[in-house]
Amino acid sequence: MAAWYDERREAQVRAYDRSQALLFLLRFALLFVLAAAFWMSGGSRALAAGLKGWLSFPFAWPLVCASFTALAVFGYEAILFPLSVLADYSLERAHGRLDAEFGAWLRGFVATLLLEIGLMTAAFTGLYVLMRLFPAFWWLAATGAYALLVVGLGEWGASWLLPRVRPPADDAALEEDLRRVGRAAGLEISGAAWWDFEHQDKLEAVRLTGTGRRRRAVFSAQAWRGLGRREQVFLAARQMAWLQNGMAATVQAWHVALAAGVFFGAARISDWAARAHGLPGAVAPEAFPFWVVSLFALAALAGVAAHAVVRRAELRADRFALRQAGGSEVLLACLRHEFERAPFAADAPWWQVALLRQMPTPARRVAQAQALEGTASAPATAATSR
Repeated sequence: MAAWYDERREAQVRAYDRSQALLFLLRFALLFVLAAAFWMSGGSRALAAGLKGWLSFPFAWPLVCASFTALAVFGYEAILFPLSVLADYSLERAHGRLDAEFGAWLRGFVATLLLEIGLMTAAFTGLYVLMRLFPAFWWLAATGAYALLVVGLGEWGASWLLPRVRPPADDAALEEDLRRVGRAAGLEISGAAWWDFEHQDKLEAVRLTGTGRRRRAVFSAQAWRGLGRREQVFLAARQMAWLQNGMAATVQAWHVALAAGVFFGAARISDWAARAHGLPGAVAPEAFPFWVVSLFALAALAGVAAHAVVRRAELRADRFALRQAGGSEVLLACLRHEFERAPFAADAPWWQVALLRQMPTPARRVAQAQALEGTASAPATAATSR
């Protein structure tokens, strides 16, 4: 694989990824340690009692839950602030990924912290409200909200929220190739276009807009101007593979099912732990530490399962694109172009892949492509020898 990337830059990115992964796991482990300390020290009961005494008017319990969550999240982030500086400022500057001075970074950190506190407060308060209103079926409502916000807006909303600046592609050969690959995937590709607006750094190279079988390939400006036709067709073919035989819908359904299991299991575990320690149940604000431990532990396990399924689907998308839109040389050209724009690690340890990655490593993708070419060439070699 040494032919398509700069080994020195790749080694730097690999070291950066390893450091960030270890710091992420450390922060995640400290979440459980601090939750246990919060309960065992009596801080959880004391905070809940103080808020209930201060907010003693009728129907104040949603405000009690919201205030408790906001203060708990703030305390967690305040304690781990040194780790945030190390991971998000010092390490980023050391690897040349951040140019801002500490003051500018700190202002951004505070803004992000306030947003995190708001989101976590809204999420946990919403869970408390659902548990009080629908004690038997609240987890189904929470799963529905997850499906709407994460799956619905994340997968389908982007196509509607992105600017409608899509100049059509004036390339008959490209459109014909896209239609040919689309027919193999059971889709009707109506044409091609590209996004024409600024700030596309986080935009994927190609997105298939539309609904049902009728789709349109819309490329990012970078992919439109910087990639050749074979690479463009290859990337579009990967997106088509996700729609073939309902693979994308199957993966989304798997994610929603895992979310339902997390909500249901966390409620059972936290309710049992709360009652075992003399609380009326998981809906009590002082049971927040039990919620944190059970919810995030199960979410981590669900994340491992979800990532494994996505990685398999990504490899399947690669196989479809390799068969319909070019061999390993096209994949390598796409990886080379991506590496030149933003260097990445060619491979990663198994624990990083299992715990943190949704995308297979480039090394795994290239190995699969080369294996497919070897399998395809074997019958031809045998026929020639006969």
